[in-house]
Amino acid sequence: MANVLKMDKKRIVEGLIGLGWSDRRIHRETHVHRITVAKYRKALQNDPKVPAGFSGEKGQTDPQVPTGFFDEKDQNDPQLPAGSGKPDSPSPMLPPEPLPRNPLLHPHLPAIKTGLAKGLSAQRIYQDLIEDAAYRGSYDSIKRYVRRFKETAPDFRERLPVFPGHEAQVDYSQGPLIGEGPQKRRTWLFKMTLSFSRHAYEELVYGQDVETFLRCHERAFTFFGGVPATAKIDNLKSGVLQAHLYEPILNPVYLAFSQWYGFTINPCDPYQPQQKGRVEKDIAYTQGNALKGRTIHSLDEGNQLLAHWNKRWARLRIHGTTKRQVWQQFQEEKPTLRPLPLSLFPFFKVGRRKVDVHGHIEVMGNYYSVPYQLIGTYVSIHFNAEEVVVLSGEKALCTHRTRIGKAQAATQLEHRPPHKPQSLEAEENMHLQRARTVGPNLHRLIDKLLSRQEVTVIRKVRGIMSLRKDFAAHLEEAAGVALARHNMSYRFVKALCESLRDEPSDAHDTLTEEHDLIRSLAEYQSHVNERIT
Repeated sequence: MANVLKMDKKRIVEGLIGLGWSDRRIHRETHVHRITVAKYRKALQNDPKVPAGFSGEKGQTDPQVPTGFFDEKDQNDPQLPAGSGKPDSPSPMLPPEPLPRNPLLHPHLPAIKTGLAKGLSAQRIYQDLIEDAAYRGSYDSIKRYVRRFKETAPDFRERLPVFPGHEAQVDYSQGPLIGEGPQKRRTWLFKMTLSFSRHAYEELVYGQDVETFLRCHERAFTFFGGVPATAKIDNLKSGVLQAHLYEPILNPVYLAFSQWYGFTINPCDPYQPQQKGRVEKDIAYTQGNALKGRTIHSLDEGNQLLAHWNKRWARLRIHGTTKRQVWQQFQEEKPTLRPLPLSLFPFFKVGRRKVDVHGHIEVMGNYYSVPYQLIGTYVSIHFNAEEVVVLSGEKALCTHRTRIGKAQAATQLEHRPPHKPQSLEAEENMHLQRARTVGPNLHRLIDKLLSRQEVTVIRKVRGIMSLRKDFAAHLEEAAGVALARHNMSYRFVKALCESLRDEPSDAHDTLTEEHDLIRSLAEYQSHVNERIT
């Protein structure tokens, strides 16, 4: 059947709807499709109520439901109002609360309303009806009916006064595609709006990284000619590392930036972007007025367009809330802004590094020393193209100039252990100085050893110098014997020290030419003769 009914059929359907019949029951009795019935039901509910006794034309009243339409069963149906099947009964008035479409719900309406009054959920009401009242309908029918009684509280929002220079609201939104063909790139629209005057700065950028976020702030402050006291931001990672209702964790770079410019960061509560509603509306205004329907070929072209639009239209408009021109109100606010710093913020990146066994950390492919006591621990770093700052908590431990290239090492002498010289030459000088403190014989012996062009000679020197720990009283004398015998090996010097320690003290007064460890002169002469022949 067509969706448009003849007048008589239409009046019948409307009358049955007024009686509270369900769409399914009307379809069964009139053979009108339920979708068509639903359409007329919706139209009746949206039509203005006509007072009783109203007549459209003189002598005409609302037609009655045709006599004889209801059969005897319908006349005895307890769901129908009394007298609804009589031909002379007047047209029933629409009830203030329509019955649910599912007739299986009708006997249980009092129980459903009682459950709602107790604060029960639709699921709980359904379960109780199944167990206690032998309900045979579906849960969805109860859920749809209960939904009518849910009171929706109006979304009240407090209008808070904003003082001049007190607050700026900051936000990102999706910007237009820039370029042509497959080379198009998605942009982001950065917006900073002063809450008092509604004067704003907008800019198209390609990313939302920390450096871009901060540089947009800087250009906005320069555009305003000052800095507001607070910045209301969303919980994006460039500003807030971890959102929290009571103690949000701010990005340390953005926090340092705010301290540099002298403003306070005020993040929105989690999932509450309406707390910065001024910039939200301002972004929608920019997108719909300045950017909509335009083709932009480059980022510079887009930002030039925004700058012209701001100067020509945005700041000269009469704002709908303040009822004043934005530019005039900004002139009152500008003197209250805080002055700009003398220089731009030195942007840096934040990282965390582990100190290796050499007492260095790696940053951008180069190595930078830290105090040797921190070997094996993690340190925080701030770095950029100019310097690397190593931190312990909030305290700076040391600062290095950023090295150019790769695999370069920057080492500060005070970071090394005192007993570890920084080079081989420094180690040799250290051994000579320490030998001098022991005596001239040991100093001369070490000096002769170091004058040899041998790769492993430094290991021999380290061994002889280590004898100071156990043979401090005999090492100088043993060095003299070793020089006299032209044998400066570690084993020989150690054996001399042991023999001197074990012999009586009076045996040390004169040097001896015969000893188990000393070869005889005749043996040396025989070796010489063999070499000559």
